[in-house]
Amino acid sequence: MLFHVFDSFNPFIPNGQEYEAGFQQVCKEFLFYANYAAGKIQPWLGKTWKYNSNFTALTLILNTAAHWNDGQPFTSKDVAFTANMLMKNKALSGGATLQQFVKSIDTPDAGTITFNLTKPNPRFHYQFICGIVGGFEVVPEHIWSKQNPLTFKDNPPVRTGPYKLDRVLPNQLMFIWKKDPNYWNKANLDPKPEYVVYRTAPVQDSDVEEFKRAQTDLGGNLDYQHMLAIKQSGYKNIEIESAFRDPCPRGFWVNSDPSKGVLADYRFHWVLSYLLDRKKIGSEIWLIQTPPAQYPWADYKSNDVWTDAAIAKQYPMEYNPTKAAQLLDAMGAKAGAGGKRTYQGKPISIEIMTPTPVGQPEYEIGALVAQELEKLGISASARSYSGPIWGQKFATGEFDVSSHWLCGVSFDPDQLYSQFEDKYYVPIGQRAINGDAVRLKDAAFTAVAEKLDAADPAAAATQPLFKEALTDYYKALPAIPVIQTTYPTAFNTTYWTNWPTNNNLYEVPANWWGQFLFVIGNIKPTGK
Repeated sequence: MLFHVFDSFNPFIPNGQEYEAGFQQVCKEFLFYANYAAGKIQPWLGKTWKYNSNFTALTLILNTAAHWNDGQPFTSKDVAFTANMLMKNKALSGGATLQQFVKSIDTPDAGTITFNLTKPNPRFHYQFICGIVGGFEVVPEHIWSKQNPLTFKDNPPVRTGPYKLDRVLPNQLMFIWKKDPNYWNKANLDPKPEYVVYRTAPVQDSDVEEFKRAQTDLGGNLDYQHMLAIKQSGYKNIEIESAFRDPCPRGFWVNSDPSKGVLADYRFHWVLSYLLDRKKIGSEIWLIQTPPAQYPWADYKSNDVWTDAAIAKQYPMEYNPTKAAQLLDAMGAKAGAGGKRTYQGKPISIEIMTPTPVGQPEYEIGALVAQELEKLGISASARSYSGPIWGQKFATGEFDVSSHWLCGVSFDPDQLYSQFEDKYYVPIGQRAINGDAVRLKDAAFTAVAEKLDAADPAAAATQPLFKEALTDYYKALPAIPVIQTTYPTAFNTTYWTNWPTNNNLYEVPANWWGQFLFVIGNIKPTGK
């Protein structure tokens, strides 16, 4: 994905930041980090958390040694300010859970903050963990309190990480970050690179040559075929990591708004599912062999507790065009004399959009299903949109189906389920900033999701609720699991070693995740 935003570092507004350009990886820091590769939570700006007995208050203990890169101390006041800012400005993203649950905030000292909740929430601490890609981001009160957060560009950004913005070169799609000599946590993380440069490029062939000349240390734009080509050409300084599974399966998000005609009928969601040849997609379209997805989460062993073989057997994610055709007939969407199907007297036309370019797997998955729909008499097409345009269309509900990543389950399935609760519904044309971008309105599913919201996910008594919710999810199928996501990464060992590899997967290897901070902090120079 090419970088588009070069002059703004505001994470709370549409197109306000380019988080994957080093900003979130080496400049920002989070309170806690989830290391999915190692299966642990790493304290950072935060030390610990604890609840009261009925989960109506969460207390965070902060690391009082932390400070912003302008030298000002990082304190509980900054955390409280950020939370209050997000609660007061509903147009800002990232405040949905706070707005829903926070009654008041106490900061008895610089290192302690307590969130008093309106009702029990045993998952409230999740948002303070950098899970899938990121998490709750604290901004400095001494800067942001003087600005309008809806328009503030925050350029250059003041954060707590080990690198500061050095410069941006838009014509070269490049962000350059320079090591901060006054970084607060050098005793535990003292990165060896003086500079970290993030750059995107539109042409893979040039990336191959740059990689072989050791002009890049990580082939972030290289697909698996190009990685193999480099290795097979005899280039010795390439290390291909292919063991880590991304926590986001690929998915189809279906606009379920009542105004969307055939798309609002859950049976059509299953039509789409039956037209997904997951084995073919995992072996021929995806960049590396990867298995089909039955559940809307990664197939980590830690997620096995949420699976249910009996429910999966009842709702199999199988390729079955015959069942798809039968469902269309049962819906009344039968083919006319010309072979084209109509629904409630109107022609059916489906656009499957994606934020990835033509030729990339997400686009090709959409194109494959569009072909299957055409075979059944439905006009369909796949279309790629640039990131900002796709993001706008997805948030405002101005789409039919979107082929992209099915994220949400960082720690337990209710994190995904709760996104679809009725209270988050807004009409098409308005931005869905708190959830439910697919405009699902399902009272039964909302009811069980709301029960889960208040239930301790680790308690045995909660497990029947998880089964009920999984069943209701499959019935509605607002986001369809397609395949698991295996992302290979190519590291260049000419100048740096100790990258996370198949034999030493100490951290999430994805260079667009916040956790990549610890990769940068652990690589070692070769001396060349």
